[in-house]
Amino acid sequence: MLKRVLFVFAGLLISLGLLADQNQNYPFSIETEKEGDGHRIVAHNNGPAPISVKVSITDSRNIAPDRAFPVFAVVPPGGGTLYLARIRSATPGTGYTFSTQTGWMLGDFNARQSPDALYRLPYQDGTAYPIGQAAGGPITTHTTPDSQFAVDIGMPQGTPVVAARDGVVIYTEAGQVYGGQSPDMMTKANEVRILHVDGTVASYAHLAHGGVFAYPGQRVTAGTQIGLAGSTGYSSGPHLHFVVQTVVQSGDRLTTVSVPFQFYVGNPPAVFAPQFGMRVSAEYSSPGRLPGTGRQVQVATASPPAAQQPGAAGSPEMVVSIEVSAPLRSWLLTIPMWKWMSGMVALIVLLALLDKTRQSRRRQTLSAYREPTLRSRLADEPIRHGLTPRDRLVIACGGDRQLAERLQTYEFQQSPGISNEDAAQRAWERLQRDRR
Repeated sequence: MLKRVLFVFAGLLISLGLLADQNQNYPFSIETEKEGDGHRIVAHNNGPAPISVKVSITDSRNIAPDRAFPVFAVVPPGGGTLYLARIRSATPGTGYTFSTQTGWMLGDFNARQSPDALYRLPYQDGTAYPIGQAAGGPITTHTTPDSQFAVDIGMPQGTPVVAARDGVVIYTEAGQVYGGQSPDMMTKANEVRILHVDGTVASYAHLAHGGVFAYPGQRVTAGTQIGLAGSTGYSSGPHLHFVVQTVVQSGDRLTTVSVPFQFYVGNPPAVFAPQFGMRVSAEYSSPGRLPGTGRQVQVATASPPAAQQPGAAGSPEMVVSIEVSAPLRSWLLTIPMWKWMSGMVALIVLLALLDKTRQSRRRQTLSAYREPTLRSRLADEPIRHGLTPRDRLVIACGGDRQLAERLQTYEFQQSPGISNEDAAQRAWERLQRDRR
């Protein structure tokens, strides 16, 4: 019960963007600086990716900003500095106060994917792997806008992963070790993100521990190895989660959405959209021919293998997504993080107390049905199964084999011609009678 509640709460936090942001170590900052008789809000971007930023004013008094809030802007990469706004007192010579609330994301919210953008298969030439989840097929986890058009490619642990399109590496996560279907694994996948010339970003996730071969700022071409497939993060087995995304401004907030894309094989290329159950070989040295067809577009989707059926063992990541309506989402985003954490702690304590009470009641119930104790007199002799007369004689002699030999020899002398077993049996019987 406790695990289920934690799972649901973690999923809700992820959908709201309230969990620890994986961009937290990115070299970007927003500062409020004193300038003359006012203040200015400045963004500094020392990373390799453009940053989409939103700045809001909260708890203000007697201010006169030079522009309307919230402010949306894109801060250029590579040491870019952008002045977002300037704030002064509404009444010269009097005091004023204000607070800012900021949010930012990797990418440019003005970017749109080029109509002619193509992506090679993200694995080495001459290899072929099955596509699991894909848009238009059975879906188990890709139900939110940021993963709607993502694909899961079943790849064994340690399989080389290559860049699907030219670009610049803007983010890597290489410190994760473990994977599994536990809620705390949801944000712990090793990953590489590559920025393309049109501003879209490709994400390669669930890479193996020690399997990230790229670094921020590195320029890569399609086919360059960037890592190894694995199963870090929330995953039921080794695979590659591949998705192309862009940042968009949705109302008064920034969000990440996935975009449809097309793979190609061969030279000249055969272009196709990824489909569930499709298995395509990465061949780029001959004219493009999709498996089983002579056409360069559209391919009949093969029946998926049993291991790739949704919910089957070995299928790609099995994450349960939680849809939150826009009005509810907006209201939830206004709740401070400390209130979320306080509520979570209180919920855990309550569930722990309920679980302790349930265990106590269960123990009391079990104690009410104790096994009755049966009392009976002891048998004259322990029951011994499978022992030879010789073994029983040695046991009766307390393990003294020399004494057992003497008693057996004595029985031979008393009754010449009997067998060894009979002599041992008679010696054992005589010993039992003497002890009585």
